Amino acid sequence: MAVDIISILVIVLIVLAIALAFSIGANDETLSTLVGAGVIKFKLALLIGGIAVGLGMFAFAFAFVAKTVGADLLGEALNYTDIMLLTVLISSIFWLIIGSFAGIPLSSTHSLVGSIVGVVFVYALTQGDVNPETAFNWVKLNNVILGWFLSPTFGLIITYVLFKILAKTYLSRLKGLNQIEKSEKTFKWLLLLAVVFAEIWVGANSGEALGILYGLLDNGSLNLGSYVIFALLCGIASCLGIYIAARYVVRNLASQMIDSRPSESLVTQISSALILMIATLLSLPISHSHVIVFCIIGMSLAQRKEVDYKGLGKMAVYWVLTFPVAAILAGVIYFGFNLFGLT
Repeated sequence: MAVDIISILVIVLIVLAIALAFSIGANDETLSTLVGAGVIKFKLALLIGGIAVGLGMFAFAFAFVAKTVGADLLGEALNYTDIMLLTVLISSIFWLIIGSFAGIPLSSTHSLVGSIVGVVFVYALTQGDVNPETAFNWVKLNNVILGWFLSPTFGLIITYVLFKILAKTYLSRLKGLNQIEKSEKTFKWLLLLAVVFAEIWVGANSGEALGILYGLLDNGSLNLGSYVIFALLCGIASCLGIYIAARYVVRNLASQMIDSRPSESLVTQISSALILMIATLLSLPISHSHVIVFCIIGMSLAQRKEVDYKGLGKMAVYWVLTFPVAAILAGVIYFGFNLFGLT
């Protein structure tokens, strides 16, 4: 019976991981600038974006962010149990659902890592042979948290500097409406390339789904062959998420970007993609939405436009609260499982 329960639990985790990959695609807003600029047809944009994010997710499934989430945050002598992974998923999803109904913008990355910390801490406290101080890879955890603060900051700075350079060396030299319109048409096609590049790194840095699968691989619940198959399914699911469900988010945001020039969108996309690429290669899971927000702020500052600091302050509070709240929630859930002998 125990073996059957474990098998069922592994299946549940795999299904939830694939569903999470679908939701990552469904909530991706990267294509909004491309659709808003009217470069290519809407469905074609969804298809190209979906393929790019799916390829990025699968291509980086065997190391980098997936490995960080699925293994490297733990101490050397510790592996996730299946119940720990289930708790992480339940806590992350539950907190994000609460945030959605409350209208609070939350980070799935912060929620996931916070849940991991809460689960591992309670696991260490309830197991007599595990020291809470050695249960974590503190260097990796500190680097991840530091990355959360540095990535949006550098996104703002890079966007500001890039646009200032572009404006001074090129845009300011354009004369007449015809030159400006001709230039912006060129920027539209460059924007297409930038968005595809960005989508690849969005998929590569989305460690939520693959991190769970990597945890199953690391604890022996999955063999390498099975992991490859399910990682591929996660990539396909994220692609379908964009094509089937993200159209609503993309269309809504694109309608709000009709006043944004392709040259401005290009700088924002390049900046966010560079941040995602660097973070991924450093194996650091970061929040894409946070980076995008600060890239937009950088653009506003470069153009001397007004910034909604009050709204930004509220978002910052939610971002900071997500990690500890998710950790506490996950700890409570895991403690409940532990009371029933499920560890």
